Amino acid sequence: MLLLLFVLFLDYSPQTLAVPPFKHTLGFYRSSKYYLQLFLGPGYSYHDPQGIAAVKLRELDDPKTKKDDDELSVFAVNSGVGQIVYNIGLMDVNVYGSPKMFSEPKGIAANEAGLIVLADYGNKRVVKLQYRDGRVFEVGEIQLPGRPFDVCFDSKNNLYVTDYDNSKVYVYNPNDSSVLSFGMEGRAVGELYHPMGIEVIDADAPHNHYKDDFVVITDNGGLRITKFSAHGRFISSVNNFDLGLTDANFLYVAIDYFGSIYVTDEMNNQVHKFDHDLKYIISVGRAGTSQGEFFSPRGISIWRRYGQVFISEKEGGQYLWIAVDGFVVGCFPSEFTEERPGTTLAIYTTEEAKINITIVNQLGEVVRDLIVGLRRSPGEYLVVWDGLDNDNNLVLPGEYEFHIKVKSLHGHATRLHKLIKAGVKCVVL
Repeated sequence: MLLLLFVLFLDYSPQTLAVPPFKHTLGFYRSSKYYLQLFLGPGYSYHDPQGIAAVKLRELDDPKTKKDDDELSVFAVNSGVGQIVYNIGLMDVNVYGSPKMFSEPKGIAANEAGLIVLADYGNKRVVKLQYRDGRVFEVGEIQLPGRPFDVCFDSKNNLYVTDYDNSKVYVYNPNDSSVLSFGMEGRAVGELYHPMGIEVIDADAPHNHYKDDFVVITDNGGLRITKFSAHGRFISSVNNFDLGLTDANFLYVAIDYFGSIYVTDEMNNQVHKFDHDLKYIISVGRAGTSQGEFFSPRGISIWRRYGQVFISEKEGGQYLWIAVDGFVVGCFPSEFTEERPGTTLAIYTTEEAKINITIVNQLGEVVRDLIVGLRRSPGEYLVVWDGLDNDNNLVLPGEYEFHIKVKSLHGHATRLHKLIKAGVKCVVL
């Protein structure tokens, strides 16, 4: 009897949103409201966090070196007290705003020039702010007919705004002139009902591998995610039940280098990931404050150049990296004989990756280089092994392993190197 033991080897963390290496953060990837109070004083109140935006500010960039290219400024909304919390460089943390200035602010966006836009939900306006010389100050506003929930910029600094009350999306050019609005109120396919989170990626955007051009919006009480073209044409949608969820609260949206879509789900304490066609990939997280867990996630922002992820939670926030993950679904058939050799291996990956598969005998010797440098998009795919070795001979009876190495193709995740094993058995008679 020939016994095949299939073992999955990954060079990465088991979460497709991975904790950065210790040397990068010294273990500090998660902040709590108590940690923020250490910076901002015991009187600081962290209440009802909402949107978050991460950006590489031109003002803080040193053009003489590339060593600071991943040093980002992060602006987070502390809605319950009408404030924005933001960092100055790598060390300092500051706040801007008060309940007298902002009423229930929600989404936030920022560009490299330091322009910040805030959805001032309770005051029915979008506030324009400027970051300069370490401080934030107001430079204008756009009045809306309804309450704005979220905001985002495209690569030309056109501003997209969701109007929660009127189930519309408004687009303004950099001069604040309205250039587009779309959305028909309703719960039917292609319509919008109380839109909330929004993110856009356009064909001219930097760090956009597939030159994607679309907008993603959460609506319908957090039960639906809808994709439109950047000009407002409906493309597709996904509902909570499509993910096997009886209930959900999809809130904010982010898009990565490969156009993959990430959506926070406050109710299920998860982040759901889809590819650029809105095809479901994976849901990560569960309730808690340990690694791989979320506590009521709200805002999410991704710096597409390197795949850094910032997530605000009810009691704090997390800094993570996009990483590749994968697992063996199974091998089919589970038995094969010398007369009818061969099996099919089903593998699932969560990120665009390069894959190498070798088959190793009991002595650790490679008997077959099955796959070398295969590039795959996220999702499931099948690999057939005909039972032969590299010399085209049927392998001898014994124990064999599939060694599967999955290498991320972009961003900081290529620096994560951790060996993880998971197995599934297949018997050859």
